[in-house]
Amino acid sequence: MATTKVLRWERRPDDRYQELLEAALQVFAQKGYRNTRLDEVAEAAGVTKGTIYHYFDTKEELLLSVIKHYQTLAFGRAEDVLRDDRLPASTRIRLLVRKMFVGGNKRGRHFLALLLRDVAHEVPHVHDSWLHDGPVRLWTLIGQLVDEGKERGEFRPDADGDVGARVLVSGLMLQLMWQQHADAVPAMAVDEDRLIDSTVELFLAGLRPPSLARQH
Repeated sequence: MATTKVLRWERRPDDRYQELLEAALQVFAQKGYRNTRLDEVAEAAGVTKGTIYHYFDTKEELLLSVIKHYQTLAFGRAEDVLRDDRLPASTRIRLLVRKMFVGGNKRGRHFLALLLRDVAHEVPHVHDSWLHDGPVRLWTLIGQLVDEGKERGEFRPDADGDVGARVLVSGLMLQLMWQQHADAVPAMAVDEDRLIDSTVELFLAGLRPPSLARQH
């Protein structure tokens, strides 16, 4: 039985919105914020420029929507981990970090570099929004898990979970962003799973009481 191909302009509005966000992520990551034109995003999405203005008033609004969309997806993957307080805090931290960081791609690394570099200077309030709803939210959640672990005796009572979580998140972000330079500087290259898992284990090792640390 023959199938009918659905043309892009015939797709549901929700599908077009999703395609616009994916196309915008691709173009922003490739060209940077300043050099991106909305007609390039429209071309990448297979729609007219007018379609973009149906959903977004400005390029800045489009960028902010891309950021919020992918943040929502990332934190949505972690909801089950955060709710399951039957698991030890260390296990939930491992799962949370993997869900937030594993599975990135080269485009994602370029987009992260864009956020850390270009957006901070060109649209600082968008950068501030990303920081608040992304990195700060993540290390706050990890810090809360550290506090739970301290209450249960899993972690040292004097452990500074807030500072540790900040270093964990920012260190991983920077290292993963640097992977985009691995072709030019081979010494930058590192296996993603190794980087993430070893970083978390080092983080947890510093939290454990001496008696528990000897058991690991």
